[in-house]
Amino acid sequence: MDETSKAIGALALAAQQAALLRGALTSGFLTHLGAEIGVVDLARQTGIGPGRVRDICVALRAAGVLDSDNPDRYRLSVTYAPLLRDGADILFTNQLRNVAVRARLYEQMFTPDGPDRYGDLSDDDRAAIAAGSSAAPSTELARRALRDAVERIPAWGEALAAGDVRAVELGCGLGGHLLTLLQLHPRLTAVGVDLAADLLDRARADAEGLGVAGRVRFVAGDATAFTDPEPFDMVFWSQFFFPAASRVKTLANAFRLLRPGGLLVAPVLPAPAAGPVNPQIAMQTLLLQAWDVPAVTTGELSTELASAGFEPVEHGATVLARRP
Repeated sequence: MDETSKAIGALALAAQQAALLRGALTSGFLTHLGAEIGVVDLARQTGIGPGRVRDICVALRAAGVLDSDNPDRYRLSVTYAPLLRDGADILFTNQLRNVAVRARLYEQMFTPDGPDRYGDLSDDDRAAIAAGSSAAPSTELARRALRDAVERIPAWGEALAAGDVRAVELGCGLGGHLLTLLQLHPRLTAVGVDLAADLLDRARADAEGLGVAGRVRFVAGDATAFTDPEPFDMVFWSQFFFPAASRVKTLANAFRLLRPGGLLVAPVLPAPAAGPVNPQIAMQTLLLQAWDVPAVTTGELSTELASAGFEPVEHGATVLARRP
């Protein structure tokens, strides 16, 4: 019983600390702690009473977020100091909001119908899932991560460097991937397609703010039926959001949209490693399959693409396939 209590207590504590960190990020509380600051000054800057500020700081220190050599003065710990660099605070805020929504979905696993489907979520919850599953395009962190990802995949980098490139993303959500890529490649033009019009409204606003609105268009519609008069050089397929029943038609449409020699790019879950099950992959797989989305491995996705007529050319966390 003691071991059970300890195990459940650790899970409960982690959930509470994640909620505390999420609040510290979304409120801007942590932005005041890049350098050491006193409790009274921190209370003045945040508008929170000194007593609660002190209690918050003690709890954040216990979680490893803050360091202190004096009970009245605090600073971000070495581990968490990067949160104030390159937009990491935005990235992790998105991830923690995503986790908060997923927590409710995991609780619903034990009902006969299972968790709410992605398309049935409220606008805010769907946006939280989308943001936590995508790049934060306003951040240098997102730009660097995508730049590095492209450099690791020669066929992808060569295609983007070919000159004027037209790309379409099927299931673009908030458009984080496209908007980040557009900033890195000034000769790229793009279309984002998604069923959720509310997400596309946010994507358009982000495109304006990032100065790339003239090179991207967002279309509310079904990825299986989207058409365009000109062929695309590249199709991005956000396959984690496509249930099994939609996948054959989506890939057939992706094939039609691509010019011969064009690339399809799709993310995939990491391959299972030998030894203990990766808990993050296990949780991701649980939710995907509850949404009727196959949790495919690299090999399985490559086989799926080959069945649709594509020729897989690259493997890894991102799978690339070419239209013959």
